Amino acid sequence: MTRVETLIVKNIWRFDPVNLLTLLNHIGYSMEDILFCSHFSTCSQSRLVQSIEFRAPPKKAVITLNIGLLGGQSILPSYFFEQVDNENIDVEEFSAFFGYFDDRLLRRFLFAIYSELDQTFTQSWEARKRAALYTLKLDSVIMLHWLTQLVFPELQLRVEKITLKRSVVLRPPILGKLNLGYQTVFGKKKDLSVQGKRITLIAEDENISKGKPWSHEINQRLERLIFPILRTVGLDLEIWLVIRNQGSSLSLKQSSYLGYENIHSDNLQVRRIRIFSGYLCD
Repeated sequence: MTRVETLIVKNIWRFDPVNLLTLLNHIGYSMEDILFCSHFSTCSQSRLVQSIEFRAPPKKAVITLNIGLLGGQSILPSYFFEQVDNENIDVEEFSAFFGYFDDRLLRRFLFAIYSELDQTFTQSWEARKRAALYTLKLDSVIMLHWLTQLVFPELQLRVEKITLKRSVVLRPPILGKLNLGYQTVFGKKKDLSVQGKRITLIAEDENISKGKPWSHEINQRLERLIFPILRTVGLDLEIWLVIRNQGSSLSLKQSSYLGYENIHSDNLQVRRIRIFSGYLCD
């Protein structure tokens, strides 16, 4: 065994299944190289992972768990264990027979608990999570609130339905191709009323950290986490930032931004800053 494998065997009682499988995958063991079996015992144990054995060749890692068909909480009838205790059934043959089913059952059990380990249907857990996310109705108020709260856990927020104005740029009319009628509009653009959503993010202070305004942090998280998802949905959206405690005033220096910082006044009021307004689509 390698030095890492020796350390794993020595400290196996410290592991839970998901961390153990992650480490085995890191040192070169795929799920096909790992076998599962249950610890043959009639009483409950103090830990979930009982032991691990490394075999070669072929390269295999056999993980013994304190759950399964041979464990203390086995679903098998007690009759079988009585036959083993009375030596009417050979214990090695009994363990080998049910060990075949144990491997399948424990494997599916762990995949059900730790879905990120299951590569049966997709090789990428991130792609699987994103596909599951797209099955949700993300243009609803409830789901939009849930998604935004995940990305901005530090802020209070409010999501509501509103009517927005969308400007549609029109093509110039071409003689012989323009159909006249009640649906025809002449001009360079047309303002339409559309149903959209408004997200209001509420911050107590103007900065998330020293020298970094909330407005910049919000823009970065939106472009990196929220907008790529909502563009696949197609959504008219408006996002506002409300700052309750505006502690600084606008000054003439490189790091100051007109519109984000407060004009000096004796009575500082709640600031409202529009972060985004438009239509998100691919």
